[in-house]
Amino acid sequence: MLHIFKYCIREVSQVMSKFTLPSIVTAVVVAVIVTAFLFLNPLGDRGRVTVFTAPTLVGVAKDAANLYGSDLVDVRTIGSVLGIRLIQSGNVPDVFLSVDWELLKFIQPRRVLDLGYFRLLLVCREDYTLNDLGQVNLGLANPNFAPIGYRSLAAIYLLGTKYKLVALEEVSRSLNISYIHNYSDRSVWIDVRSFEARGRFTARDDLAGVAALLEGGAVDCIFAHSPFVVARGYIVRFKIIELPGEITFLQDPPLKFVAITQSGSIEVKAFRAFAASFTPIGDDLLDKIEQIDLEKYGLWRSHG
Repeated sequence: MLHIFKYCIREVSQVMSKFTLPSIVTAVVVAVIVTAFLFLNPLGDRGRVTVFTAPTLVGVAKDAANLYGSDLVDVRTIGSVLGIRLIQSGNVPDVFLSVDWELLKFIQPRRVLDLGYFRLLLVCREDYTLNDLGQVNLGLANPNFAPIGYRSLAAIYLLGTKYKLVALEEVSRSLNISYIHNYSDRSVWIDVRSFEARGRFTARDDLAGVAALLEGGAVDCIFAHSPFVVARGYIVRFKIIELPGEITFLQDPPLKFVAITQSGSIEVKAFRAFAASFTPIGDDLLDKIEQIDLEKYGLWRSHG
């Protein structure tokens, strides 16, 4: 900063030695404006950062903001799918935080930071067990809007076929979905384009809406991922039921699942979160995120 100020003074001095009074006045005014601008913006290129973050990762975003300078970061909570749609429409933030790695294929960031893996859990109000899943009132996120929705349906498929805990015919009928088997490559395609919940199932557009159903007593249980459970303090408020290891999505599922959604076909893989930057100052915020202990948010750097 000081060297720029000295440069301005030197240039003004040279102008004063060569030109008439009006030119001298003009040069001085320009130098004063440039110098004042520099001192009013002491951070140089380090400007205000706009962050789109999934509700589950708000804590991560705020921790990063505190490291960067909280008054310089605008954190906006937004669902991952809606965030993708906004970015595609040209409303691009500096940083985008999501718990849905597979959505990366829809955007083109400058840089991507892997925030780690996490797992699927069943959260219930009462003292239910996994064996009660075929009878409880269940809240689900709409798989056309929330990736946890189609992961929950993949988990229900495995719980029904391998563990015989759910009748898939009831699930398909009550949710207006189809499980399509391809035995040649051991894949299951889940057509959710006409998804609509009825009977003992209730749906909302995103996990936050489903959580409101649980908290209000409208449903007995919901599927939720570990960062959300941690962020909401559900560990001390509700009963957390662990799912069988191959159904947690801490790793890729044992079968290939493909969700056919209103937005297109998406292969269902392990839960994995990311932070993507679209600008140089977004890159700077990602550097701050790398300093955060993510395990306190239910995220693990490896499959665990």
